Amino acid sequence: MKIYDVVIIGSGGAGMMAALTAAKAGRSCIVLEKGKHLSVSNAARAGGPSLADTLLQEKEKCTVTAETMFRHMYAFSRGTVDGGLLYRCIRNGRKAEALLTESGIHMRLTEDLYHAGFRARHFFDTPAPERWERLGKKLTEYGGELVLGTCAKELLAENGRVCGVAAENTADGRMVSYHGRAVIIASGGYLGNKEMLKQHFGDISVGPLGSRLSDGAGISMALRAGGVEDRSWGICAGEFGGWHSRMKGRFPGNMRWAMTGGLLVDREGRRFMDEQLLADQPLSVGGEITLRAGSYYAVLDEEFYQGVRAARSVYDYYGRPGDWETGKTVHDKGPWPFREDLEKDIGEGWALRCDSLREAAEHFSLPFLEETVKQYNGMCEAQCDTEFGKNSWLLKPVRKTPFYVFAYEPSAWCTLGGVKTDSFCRVLDGKQHPVPGLYAAGVDNGSCYCAPYYDTEGACLGLALTSGITAAEHILEQVNF
Repeated sequence: MKIYDVVIIGSGGAGMMAALTAAKAGRSCIVLEKGKHLSVSNAARAGGPSLADTLLQEKEKCTVTAETMFRHMYAFSRGTVDGGLLYRCIRNGRKAEALLTESGIHMRLTEDLYHAGFRARHFFDTPAPERWERLGKKLTEYGGELVLGTCAKELLAENGRVCGVAAENTADGRMVSYHGRAVIIASGGYLGNKEMLKQHFGDISVGPLGSRLSDGAGISMALRAGGVEDRSWGICAGEFGGWHSRMKGRFPGNMRWAMTGGLLVDREGRRFMDEQLLADQPLSVGGEITLRAGSYYAVLDEEFYQGVRAARSVYDYYGRPGDWETGKTVHDKGPWPFREDLEKDIGEGWALRCDSLREAAEHFSLPFLEETVKQYNGMCEAQCDTEFGKNSWLLKPVRKTPFYVFAYEPSAWCTLGGVKTDSFCRVLDGKQHPVPGLYAAGVDNGSCYCAPYYDTEGACLGLALTSGITAAEHILEQVNF
């Protein structure tokens, strides 16, 4: 019976970084991946990670120190994550960069689009289908193993210690046991598990922009092995616009009205937020508010609808306000005007063009819509939002017919929330003791990510990569080989 030093569940960012770290150090490891190819994970298709202290930053003379990034992210978390774990992960930024570049993955620094105060986002230039294949090739060169089409079903334990994984071959249903001195769960969260989504967020639809192969199985296995859940549950929300379960096609143009700073109402037709938060922080705070709302609606009049399209950018439509920093970096470009598909969207049932607000209220069952618009128009006239304090230059009245209403639901690239760990990614039991032999990394780790999601673009992938390294390094240091 072969016993690996490390058995890893999942070939996403955390799993592959853990495997490369172990294999490069000369340890035997195997990665079990449910998908039929390596590019199924969110990490394989993501834009790029947020990292600190990298050579790329040093080259461009814009180094983001680990201390700077930690202070920013830990303050944002309000102490809801394990500070030691967060700091330890962030300090592994240069190691993650090295593993990626050694594997032939090319990156470039992006601008600080969402104004965190530093340039930490490393955008992948290597195409998505190719980049993870390069990681797989490098892992093989280091002596690591990778098995595709293999679905982890249960953790193996002996004498109170996790010692492997029982997995199913998805092609023929055959069960195979993989034995190891330690196991890292890095299966990518629970976006594909409607029951888990319902358990944490209620009976709402959450649009799965990321991989639905991540079905919470890793988290469930850790809990059955004695682990406990941490307290923060949320999503890394979609930043390209609203979403609806009736939409056909991935990113229809009219989804983007959610992000324009105009009037948004909830399922009763009431305002529920400062709409600028969704325009400025769609991945984090704004996205979290839509998750809380469950469903929401953008309400436009003809002047707003045609005005934005004619101006060719949201930033131009509002007159290029100098103090709207995100407007300059995110909203000062297309896709306005986008391809005209309004009739198709109306036919799908999530869009409406109408001659009266009453018609819209009846169509979408929004009993307070007319009253809300009346109050909102009064605030627009006064140029003062007395309800949520939105900036005055975003206050545009809803008056000119026809009216346009778009129904949206929250969407997510991945989920946040999982098992509780210590600062080395060791899964903890109810008495705060490590479960021997068991680690959790990436978004299966509930102690590294906060809700709302960090306002640092690329933080989700950055922490996935670096938590994988953190877990693997502790195994290399602590496990008796």
